[in-house]
Amino acid sequence: MGKRRILRAKGPRRGIKTTRIVLPRELHAGRQRMFYFEAGVGAPVVMIHGLGGSSRWWFPLFPELTSANFRVLAPDLPGFGRSPGPMLPVAEAAKAVIGLADRIGLAQFFLCGHSRGGAIAAQIAADYRGRVRRLVLIDSAGIPGVGLGRLVGRLLQPWSWCPLGFYTTLLGDVIKAGPQTMLGGLRELRDYDMRPVLERVRVPSLVIWGKNDTLTPPEHGRRIVDRLANARLELVPKARHLPMLTHPETVSRLAVAFFIEDIKEETQRPS
Repeated sequence: MGKRRILRAKGPRRGIKTTRIVLPRELHAGRQRMFYFEAGVGAPVVMIHGLGGSSRWWFPLFPELTSANFRVLAPDLPGFGRSPGPMLPVAEAAKAVIGLADRIGLAQFFLCGHSRGGAIAAQIAADYRGRVRRLVLIDSAGIPGVGLGRLVGRLLQPWSWCPLGFYTTLLGDVIKAGPQTMLGGLRELRDYDMRPVLERVRVPSLVIWGKNDTLTPPEHGRRIVDRLANARLELVPKARHLPMLTHPETVSRLAVAFFIEDIKEETQRPS
């Protein structure tokens, strides 16, 4: 059990802050230890960060989601943030998230994933049918075609994809992950193709993409939607690879409306 506290996370733009009462938590399962943040009361939403990220990358979405009566759970995946490593491959990371959901007692939940977290989220939706109510993928990794050298080159130019006000958080999380984890993750993503996984996803899906993303171009979002059985693409104007940080109001509005559709449909189903 974590101590209840006020969490303050500086937003990506000057003067933008998110403030929300949250519960920092930690779970032990055998040798595995996973840290996560929890906020709000209502239908659960699990949010999975990307390579070199942490639960902190979701903070700007907490106020809108919790105000809309959702219970937000954002874990630090093994090897990232406060959760000790090693980093797990995509399929193993999916198992770890399901293990977390099992220990918390989540029979079903809404699921969001960003970048590499999107590939993990899709794996969960494909492998654990009946657990995921709806799926949101944000600038997801998993479409091959970018060489390792080119990918590293883009990452080493954070001004082209990361907001200036988020540099401190980005640097801190990357340092925590360490160079071995980062390089291993980049090698995995270079070769990883999520398209066969997407073809096994049956839940309604929303794909949100920064229109100006240079790390994972919008064309990848279109390819993802083409492989999903029931999905639509929403482009966020002027956003790059981190729309949940630069445009949290837009991303929150899209996600909340998408989740509420499912809740309304559930209430209208005959008992």
